[in-house]
Amino acid sequence: MALWLVSVLVVWTSVLGLTQCCPEPCTCSDKYTHQFADCAYKDLLLLPVGLPSNVTTLSLSANKIKHLEAKSFINVTQVTSLWLAHNEIVTIERNTLAPLVQLRNLDLSYNKIINFPWEDLAKLTVLQLLKMNNNEMINLPKDAFSTLKDLRSLRINNNKFTTIVQGTFSSLSSMSHLQIYNNPFTCSCNLEWLRDWISESKISVPEQDSIVCEAPEHLKGALVTKIPKLDCRAPTVSITYQPKLDNTELYEGFMVILNCEIKGNPNPKPEVSWEVVNGGNQKFTFNLPSVVNEQSDLPVNDKTTNGRFLVFQNGTLIIPRMSKKEDGNYSCSAVNDLGRADSTVKVVVAGTKKQAINSMLDTTSALGHDRKDKIPDTGGQNELSPQGGWAITIENM
Repeated sequence: MALWLVSVLVVWTSVLGLTQCCPEPCTCSDKYTHQFADCAYKDLLLLPVGLPSNVTTLSLSANKIKHLEAKSFINVTQVTSLWLAHNEIVTIERNTLAPLVQLRNLDLSYNKIINFPWEDLAKLTVLQLLKMNNNEMINLPKDAFSTLKDLRSLRINNNKFTTIVQGTFSSLSSMSHLQIYNNPFTCSCNLEWLRDWISESKISVPEQDSIVCEAPEHLKGALVTKIPKLDCRAPTVSITYQPKLDNTELYEGFMVILNCEIKGNPNPKPEVSWEVVNGGNQKFTFNLPSVVNEQSDLPVNDKTTNGRFLVFQNGTLIIPRMSKKEDGNYSCSAVNDLGRADSTVKVVVAGTKKQAINSMLDTTSALGHDRKDKIPDTGGQNELSPQGGWAITIENM
């Protein structure tokens, strides 16, 4: 009987040893109910296979790991501390970190991470320390840390973030330490909140002399905490058009000129675009250049569309020869950090077909910034129906 018990004990010990084995070249140990797996400084190219399933602290720092695949940690879900600093990590697949729901400390600093699976953080609700500094990350979603109520220290310094959206840190009720220095911030209107937040927050924000503007040029090198109050305004948009419908008969083949006017001197300068949706549900989008070339009067759209539309950098859209194909909604939009504005007119050819007559409109004036031949306000809808002809209706929407 005693011999049988010894045999069973030997077999069970062997099985336990296999299930809790430590892969080469790592070193595994138990200390104070914590199970450590030290795989640092081993020149590893990949995560080691066969880590003990009960490991709680896993050190993989100072290796040559470049890629973390989904389910890499699916068999070590009891890990509370994961150290991955000083590797060569470029990509982390979605769901790589999500299984580590007991994680309290995560160090991904000093890698080459560009795109991070921010949605994985939503599952790491007990995280207390998050080090992501010294990477190449560009985009930081507003809700990236929305579930991290226990996070105490966040380090995202030395990345390539150009802005941080207001409200990004609102959910971090336990945070006491935040590092955001050495990022190439664009000090536009949407970063003004950060200036005020840093000065008013009880959270420690060190190295404030290194939290500086990279752009625009006139603020380059300025401290974010010292940027002047900016004159920030949302854009407003209106569409004017010619010819004057009160004294011009418009037939098929006539030229129609629409001009998108951005009003209110918006700051920062908005991104402007035209969108045309015709009766056949064809959609055309024309983005205007952000920098105006004063030496160029050429259309910004290419040959695939400039037989039907001519779009110029100052916001003018010309329909050279109006026909039924050009029926549709013509919308101009302007967007900056403070908001979006849209204006739409509906252009419709209606009536009985008649021989087309070439337009005699002055197109030169349409390309200027200050035109005096704007159509008068006639209550929102302007329509002309010449006898027996194709009339054009232009309707504000």
